Amino acid sequence: MRNILITKEVAEMLRVSEEYVRELIRQRKLKAYKEGRRGGFRIMLQEVERYINQKHREMELSHRGK
Repeated sequence: MRNILITKEVAEMLRVSEEYVRELIRQRKLKAYKEGRRGGFRIMLQEVERYINQKHREMELSHRGK
């Protein structure tokens, strides 16, 4: 797998829409950068893995509280 992903690839990994990925980027929950003047976002694979791990930790904490 490549180290730099486009929003479509990230959406497929997370099983969400591309618009949701762009929203995560706008909310700064997922770090990304723009490629070119009209280009789309580019996201590092490590950043996606960080986001997934964070979500797993949040889920574990919420289940422990119940």
